[in-house]
Amino acid sequence: MRPIPEFRISKFSLLAPLRFTRDPLHFLRQGFDTCGDTFKIRLFKEFIVTRDPAFFRHVLQQHHKNFKKGNSVKMLRPVLGNGLVISDGDFWLRQRRLVQPAFHRERLQELFVTMGTLTATFLDELEASRGKGLIDVDAKMMGITSDIALKTLFGNMNTEDKEQIYRQVSRTQTYLVTRVRKPYRLPWMAINGEDRRFKTDLAFFNKLVFDFIRQRRLSGETPNDLLQLLLDSKDEDTGEQMNDEQIRDEAITMFAAGHETSATGLSWLLWELADQPEIVARIRKESEIFDIVPSFEQLMQMPYTRQVVEEGLRLYPPAWTMTREATVDQDIEGYPISKRSSVFMSVFELHRNPNIWEDPLTFNPGNFQPELVRNRAKFNYLPFGAGPRICIGQQFALMEMQLILSALIKRFAFERDPAYPVGMHPQIVLKSTNGIKLYIN
Repeated sequence: MRPIPEFRISKFSLLAPLRFTRDPLHFLRQGFDTCGDTFKIRLFKEFIVTRDPAFFRHVLQQHHKNFKKGNSVKMLRPVLGNGLVISDGDFWLRQRRLVQPAFHRERLQELFVTMGTLTATFLDELEASRGKGLIDVDAKMMGITSDIALKTLFGNMNTEDKEQIYRQVSRTQTYLVTRVRKPYRLPWMAINGEDRRFKTDLAFFNKLVFDFIRQRRLSGETPNDLLQLLLDSKDEDTGEQMNDEQIRDEAITMFAAGHETSATGLSWLLWELADQPEIVARIRKESEIFDIVPSFEQLMQMPYTRQVVEEGLRLYPPAWTMTREATVDQDIEGYPISKRSSVFMSVFELHRNPNIWEDPLTFNPGNFQPELVRNRAKFNYLPFGAGPRICIGQQFALMEMQLILSALIKRFAFERDPAYPVGMHPQIVLKSTNGIKLYIN
C-alpha cells in the first residue's frame, strides 16, 4: 500500500472549504498540479479526489457494488425522490429495467419528430434576437431543451406553468448547492426564507406532476410520450407497475437530468464555436443536406457535427463530477480506501488530464475521429458516466444537442463580446460565472 498524497493549503482547517466554494475548478487544478492524479483533501470532511481513469473504472464498473451514492447526490432526494439518480440496490435495478424501454432506438426516433418540430419553432422565435445586442444564450438554450423535455414527457403544458418551472429550477439548484458547499449558512437559510421558498417550489412541482398523472389515468388516452410509457411499464417477473409516487420520481428525474445538462452543454458549445470559424464552416457544409432541421436519417449522416458535440462534452462536461462512498475497506491502484471514504471523481479534470489527452485544453473535434475513438481507453472519456449506472438518456441527449446545434449554426452566426468575460463556476452542472451571452447575427 502507498499513502495518498494530501493537498494542504494552510494549517487553518476552514481555509480549504472556503477556497473550494469560491472557485472549485481552480482549487482542484491546484491539487492535481501539486499532488498528481489522486490526492486527499479535507472540506469539512475528508475526500479522496481523483482524475485517474483506473479509479473511475474500479468505482463505476469493476467494484461498483462496493460503493454507494455520495451525500452530494443525496441532497437531491427532496426533489428527485427515489428516482434513478438517487436510488440504489435492487430497487434501482427494478426501476432501471422499467424505464429502459423509454430510450430504445425506436422510441427515440418517434421522440425525434417532436424535437424537430419544437426546434423549428424555436428558430423562428430566435429571429427576434438577431442583431439586437448581447443575448442570454443560457436562457435560450434552457428554454428549448425544457420545451423538448416537457413535451416528450407530458405532452402539452401551458406557458405559465413552463415559465414558472424555468424560474424554479434555477432557484432550486442554487439552494441545494448552497446547502452542501456552505453548511454554515443553514441556520440563516431557515431564517431568511430560503427554506420556505424551496418548500413552496417543491410543492408546485409535485402538484403539477401528480395532476398530470391523475388526469392521464382518468382520461383513458394513451399518447406517445414518456409519461405514458412510465404508466404502462410492467416488471417482467412480477407484473407490478409503478405507483404514482414512483412515476413522479422518475418523471422529475427525467426532466431535471434531461434538459439542464443539454442546455448547459449547448451554451458552452455556442460560446466556444463563436471563436472557431473553421469548425463552424464545416458544420454549415455538413448541414447543407437539410432545409430547416435535420431528419433522423439526415442526423446520422452528419458525423462531424457529432464530433463537435462530443468534443464540447469533453472540454465542458455538464456532469462535471461524481461522488461515491465506499461501503467496504479496499484498495484502488495501491491506495488504501477505507469504509465510508468519500471518493470525488472529477470528470472535468479527467477530460483535461494531460497524461491521457494530447493538447487537452484545445477544442479539437478531431479527438473523436472514429479510429481514435476505437483505440481510446474506455474510461478516459465519461460525459455520461460508466458502468451499470451510465446515464440512461445519453443517446437522447446526444441526438438533441446535435439536432439543435446543427440547426442553429445553419441559420445564425454567433459572436462574442470581448468586453464580456465568461468564467466557469460549477453548481450541480457546469454553469458559468455570469451567464453566457453572445451576439446573434
